[in-house]
Amino acid sequence: MRKVTFALAAVLAASTAMAAGAQEYYTKDKTSKSRGEPTEDMALVYVFRPATVGAAIKTWAFADDQFIGVSKSKAYYYALVPPGNHVFWAKAENTSGVELEVEAGKTYYFKTAIRMGFAKARVEMMQVDEAEAEKYFSKCGYAVPTEEGRVRAAEIAADRQDRAADNAEKKKEKSQTTGAGA
Repeated sequence: MRKVTFALAAVLAASTAMAAGAQEYYTKDKTSKSRGEPTEDMALVYVFRPATVGAAIKTWAFADDQFIGVSKSKAYYYALVPPGNHVFWAKAENTSGVELEVEAGKTYYFKTAIRMGFAKARVEMMQVDEAEAEKYFSKCGYAVPTEEGRVRAAEIAADRQDRAADNAEKKKEKSQTTGAGA
């Protein structure tokens, strides 16, 4: 009985510690429905995470390497993005992206969803229209990254850049050793 009690106490302590640190990367305001406005030289991008599936999994969103926001379930955030072609991507235990050409003065909406997998949860990022996005405002609280969240986002973006550069280098080396492209 003592071992069971100790094991339950350890699980409770671990889950309490996880819950206490769960929002260290952002704060969520359920009452404020903060909205952005596109400008004549920037596009406005919203990212929503309306479902509770995989509620413990944090998702991070970027436009190329520009941090947009971080949250768990039932949250949204937004950022101004320069016009042009961008890869909008979300990172959880995997990475999912959407390539899109955005125009200044326009608003774009993305939804992230967690899909439970065999070994880990997977994030999926998809573009949605304004009508669908409007439904999410009532379900979601506005998430604001903390300083710790911004620091962690920079680390995630740098890690992604490094992996992309490594993969490009490996491809180049492989094509040189196999004579492809020569």
